[in-house]
Amino acid sequence: MDLGLSGKVALVSGASRGIGRAIAAALAHEGARISLCARGADRLEQSAADLRGAGAQVFALAADVTDQVQAARWIRATAEYWGGVDILINNAGGAVVGTLTELPDSAWQESFATNFFAPVALSRMAAAEMNLRGGGAIVNISSIYGREAGGPIAYNAAKAALISMTKMLARELAPKHIRVNSVAPGSIIYPGGVWEQIFRENPAFERDFISHDFPAGRLGRPDEVAYAVVMLASPKASWITGATLPVDGAQGRSLI
Repeated sequence: MDLGLSGKVALVSGASRGIGRAIAAALAHEGARISLCARGADRLEQSAADLRGAGAQVFALAADVTDQVQAARWIRATAEYWGGVDILINNAGGAVVGTLTELPDSAWQESFATNFFAPVALSRMAAAEMNLRGGGAIVNISSIYGREAGGPIAYNAAKAALISMTKMLARELAPKHIRVNSVAPGSIIYPGGVWEQIFRENPAFERDFISHDFPAGRLGRPDEVAYAVVMLASPKASWITGATLPVDGAQGRSLI
């Protein structure tokens, strides 16, 4: 199926590895021109080079999206390089681990800066560019632990806020033909990722975790999340906005 993404300009934050890199590759495979950012310049450039080697049209700029000056520079540079913005994937995120009594205010602020306030700022900037082109699509990468209880407390709260913002922003931007959705992955494993490290250090935990939480007997892969994101970003999903799509192999237990 042609998803109608050929020539579209798509920005992906946190794109140097894992889910972000898989999303960038999937968008490129559909013919989109992609703009990548991540904090680590070396890994970002390697990812960009790999994608170019596979035939992708890539612009990459190292940036910390929690810094609005750097985030604005990325959006502006992308619009200048490709001529506009059609799609934004807010993928950058991360967990701060600890209980309520263990986490200082700074840890909560860090979690919300990465998982919530960065997507808010990037969405505001990208939506202004999309409006110049008559519409676009924003996809926020949340988590099943934003739809239901689970995971580190600060992460859960920030991802829940992101889902709430997604719904409200979808209603706000619908008159401008900008769709806003979120994808809620379950636990995803990839080389160099946190789950690979945890399982390597504790094989017994891996067996127990999978047996209790994963009906399919395994964790998910980045590419399995990527094509759910690409579908939501495409014109084929023209009547889907304000939705949160779990991509978790039935790991999650939410009824909605």
